[in-house]
Amino acid sequence: MRSVSKRYLFCLATGCFAIILMASGGYFSQATAQKPLPDEGDLAKRLKRIPATSPEDSLKGFKLQRGFQLELVASEPDVMDPVDACFDENGQMFVAEMRGYPYLPDQVPDYFDRPVRKKAGVIRLLKDTTGDGKMDQSFVFADTITWPTSVCCYDGGVYVIAPPNIYYFKDTDGDHKADIRETVFTGLKTNNVQGLANNLKWSLDNHIYFAGGTNGGSILKDGKEVIPSGRRDLKLNPKTRELEPVSGGSQFGHSMDDWGNRFVCSNSNHIQHVVYPSHYLKRNEYLAVPGVLRTAARKGAAAPVFRTSPPEPYRVVRTARRAADPNFRKRLSPTELVATGFFTSATGVTIYRGSAYPQEYQGNAFIGDVGGNLIHRKTMDENGATYVATRADEQTEFITSNDNWFRPVNFVNAPDGTLWVLDMYRETIEHPFSIPEDIKRHLDLESGHDRGRVYRLVHPQGTQFPVQKLGKMTVEQLVQQLESPNVWNRETAQRLIWERQDQTAVPDLVRLFEDSQQPLARLHALWTLDGLNALSADLLLKALKDPQAGIREQAIRLSEKQAQDSPELSKAVLALTSDPEYRVQLQLAFSLGEFDNQAAIAGLTKLVDSPNYDGDMQVAVLTSSAQIAGPLAVNFLNAAEGTLSGSKRSLVIELLRISGAKKDTSDALTVLEFVSDDAVSLAEKQLVLGALGEGLGRRGASLATLLKDPKLDPVVKQRFDKTIADAVEMVTEEDKPVADRVAAIRLLGFFDFSVSGDVLAEVLNPRSSPKIQEAAVASLSRMDHPDVSAALLENWSAFSPAVRADVVDALLGSSVRIDSLLKAIQDKKVKLNELSRDKKDLLTNHPDKGIRKRAQKVVGGEVNSDRAKIVRSYEAALELKGDTVNGQKVYMKNCAACHKVGDKGHNVGPNLATTKNKSDNDLLIAILDPSREAQSNYNAYTVVTEQGKLYTGIIAAETATSYTIRRAEGKEDIILRNNIDTLLSNGVSLMPNGLEKEINPQQMADLLVFIKTLEAPPEK
Repeated sequence: MRSVSKRYLFCLATGCFAIILMASGGYFSQATAQKPLPDEGDLAKRLKRIPATSPEDSLKGFKLQRGFQLELVASEPDVMDPVDACFDENGQMFVAEMRGYPYLPDQVPDYFDRPVRKKAGVIRLLKDTTGDGKMDQSFVFADTITWPTSVCCYDGGVYVIAPPNIYYFKDTDGDHKADIRETVFTGLKTNNVQGLANNLKWSLDNHIYFAGGTNGGSILKDGKEVIPSGRRDLKLNPKTRELEPVSGGSQFGHSMDDWGNRFVCSNSNHIQHVVYPSHYLKRNEYLAVPGVLRTAARKGAAAPVFRTSPPEPYRVVRTARRAADPNFRKRLSPTELVATGFFTSATGVTIYRGSAYPQEYQGNAFIGDVGGNLIHRKTMDENGATYVATRADEQTEFITSNDNWFRPVNFVNAPDGTLWVLDMYRETIEHPFSIPEDIKRHLDLESGHDRGRVYRLVHPQGTQFPVQKLGKMTVEQLVQQLESPNVWNRETAQRLIWERQDQTAVPDLVRLFEDSQQPLARLHALWTLDGLNALSADLLLKALKDPQAGIREQAIRLSEKQAQDSPELSKAVLALTSDPEYRVQLQLAFSLGEFDNQAAIAGLTKLVDSPNYDGDMQVAVLTSSAQIAGPLAVNFLNAAEGTLSGSKRSLVIELLRISGAKKDTSDALTVLEFVSDDAVSLAEKQLVLGALGEGLGRRGASLATLLKDPKLDPVVKQRFDKTIADAVEMVTEEDKPVADRVAAIRLLGFFDFSVSGDVLAEVLNPRSSPKIQEAAVASLSRMDHPDVSAALLENWSAFSPAVRADVVDALLGSSVRIDSLLKAIQDKKVKLNELSRDKKDLLTNHPDKGIRKRAQKVVGGEVNSDRAKIVRSYEAALELKGDTVNGQKVYMKNCAACHKVGDKGHNVGPNLATTKNKSDNDLLIAILDPSREAQSNYNAYTVVTEQGKLYTGIIAAETATSYTIRRAEGKEDIILRNNIDTLLSNGVSLMPNGLEKEINPQQMADLLVFIKTLEAPPEK
């Protein structure tokens, strides 16, 4: 919404580990809740508690598809609040019990009427001593920790995430209780229970990876910062205890497939693939990538779910408060009585990798929706660099339960080849902030802290494996386990061989690779040899010719260390530029950055000409181009002979931006020399110089400063004087085609204001076409000169609304220009109603104290700061009859800038169709008081570059090299990390206050009824 614009309308996600989707407030503020409501009644009677069900009776309430059944393997009191688990080398199960959920001691409400359970988290050890598949012994392995979210076996002990710490626990005296208790790292933030780090998982490369969550935090080791704050996942070398950030940054859920592809999930975005590895992105610090995660779900993030459990009483009460009037009740959508419809609390995404089920289930993704008491299943298909995840069970879920306490938070690939389900088993599983205070007083959000269940998922035609004690096996026997069809056997065997570092395993591993008919056995053999530092070039040469494409792909990656010292290996790797398989070529595009420059140029050029080349491969090529961007760009420009188009055009533009962004000007000067040639057309000059200029701007330079470089040939400088003159002439000749004039205008924006400022200011008038005005604003905004503000504001009164919006964006880009804008408002040159609501909110909440103080004086008095009072004043809108047609008009004017409906609007906030099952009152509060319970994901951030330019919006993506800042109309700015001076947030929602100035109560009623008519986004 323009006023609702930078903030998500979405209401709350109901899950324990799913962050609140609604970027703004919960349901009622305390002030609103305390107001007597005529239909409130006796909450104590109406909020009837749902009783727990015994484990045996709960089993009767499950509905499973395809003949599957659930078997109970553990329950309270032997296990409580399980959220993650792992099996050690002898089949013993360690469980992370998050028994302190959802409160930390400093987050408990005032009315909490019992002692706070401090450090209630437990790591549990479960054992099956009879071999019947049931856990019959239970031990408290470690306790008195905060919120344990993950546990992972290593060297006879376990690593544990329990924010703010990461621990290592080990039992050395055989009493089933950890006597070694080490705090290895600290600093993980705990501000949001739904954004904690989680899910430690062993990877092929002999490291443990985990999801970093959304809370961030600077991670410390021995009092020193080892990982700066940010949203990212991490990997741990458990031997050296070194941490490294990796691509990711989602919520609760983290899994890998057999080939090392990583998947995460987040509330409605229930399955995302990590596409770009961060270690390749970091190699090119000048490359800006908009994001590393790709939504894999075919239906998109807003996938429907089909629960069978009834709505909880407290959800019904919210609607019943307004439904006491029979006439009013008739107007309620049925969805307002049932908190269901779409994924809102996706957790524990897990790829099934066992072998106890038929082939059709291998590689399926299983995802819990804890708010809906269900388990969702997807089939996975390769799609270029990523995957398409398709609903496997039409119009139903793989598993549903009629028990509201069933909370499937996570899954484990077990030693018996089946998938085990971790059921936290809670009466309520929701963020405390998301429930109205008066209702919350009648709930017990800790109810269930002493309960929990673990289930085994079995198939009638499946085969369960006997659990083998790998810890007692010889190295030779462990190598044989790498051929097991069951992932637990393979991963555990590789881990044990790596932990022991026994070089006697090397001959057996080599024979296994050469003789095995199982591709996954050959895969594990390669990575185990790498972990033993015993992977030879000769074996890699064989792997590069393996009939399995996945082996060739991994062999390329493993060859990076040795190719420079082995010409034969290097030649074999480069030969795979002709490999027919997409993923082999994609890996090669990433890996060529580790080769010498000449080999990289030759190999990357061939890959760009491949039929497999696409946008994702382009990113891979660019990660490998840091040292060769200029020459590579010139090669493509020369080969194109002035007709650069399609994918090569976009690639060359990015190469030119990289060339300009580099502090070493050699690449940029190479480009300048090429483009100065008279044989290069003016159109091509504009393309090349525009892209080069953008890159220069990323480090605070410009074409003007580059032309003063002492290494530049004077002849080239003279040629450019003529290019500038030609561009100025093109701009001033009104009979020239608009497209040519726009190109010239954009080119001039990369030079000094003294050269072209006057001509740009001249065409910024209502006589020029909108495209010319837009280009002129963009070009002027790039220039660092005190007269830019005056040029932008000169013809303000004659600008169209669209041009005014562009001008305001340009003025908000620096402190000096903001001062000019505020003065223009004070002088009545710019009227307050000519600024959109989000811009006013940005000014009054600006992170710069001086600007904020002045802005509050100039525009701050317009909006009532008592948002609860405003919400109460609009409750009358809930009694009005809304009109859908008028509601659509309200949406187009106020919401479309950030919310998509069908083919209208922009994807800044969620698709409004996904909010239709939320109550009118919930939406009313979200719209009018967006910062009431603002979540960090949707706070406004301000980035200040080293050159003093300001960018404000939500952080849409964060990579190893850049931030993507998104604002209204889906506009995005990508800022390189190496050019950031300051990154900060004042904790205020990006969605502004003050929509009541734009929408009256009747229009609010129209908008709400329009939202309730929306349909789910179409299938992709």
